Amino acid sequence: MDDQPTSPRKDEARRRYREMDEPQAEPRNWQSLIEEQIARLDLDNLPGKGKPLDLSANPFVTPDEAMAQRLLKNAGFTLPWIDEGRQIDAEIEAARRKLQQAHDEYLTLRDAQICAGHQWVEGAWQAALREFRQEVDRINRRIRDYNLKAPSLSVHKFSVRVDEELARLGVASE
Repeated sequence: MDDQPTSPRKDEARRRYREMDEPQAEPRNWQSLIEEQIARLDLDNLPGKGKPLDLSANPFVTPDEAMAQRLLKNAGFTLPWIDEGRQIDAEIEAARRKLQQAHDEYLTLRDAQICAGHQWVEGAWQAALREFRQEVDRINRRIRDYNLKAPSLSVHKFSVRVDEELARLGVASE
């Protein structure tokens, strides 16, 4: 049987079969491959070099929505829910600053012991807490309304929690 001549196709198939059984060369080091490709690039002549990236295009909106948003932006307007969200953020920060100032003043007056009994100091702090709670209730109603208007869960706002805000100041909630 070995004396029969073989066809070139059979020889090629046997060669490929033997190559499959042979151990393969070590896998390529991806880091070196990346470095080789970077070395081939001419980084000094890339288009747009030195200019900021244009990240304003949103791939998730239709062309019509993108045009409407671009027109609003160029005219100095935003979508109503975006503007309302910014206003809510500003109100939250203002309420936090006011509470922080009231707490700092309370600690200063309490520690100074400038008056006997400290009743008016405690009363002023309790009044500031009541006012903060009322402001948080109002803000949380706006947040609830805002979340109904916002188009995506990713832009929804969390309600402000009084106990967490007081914990940030180191005050135990009542």
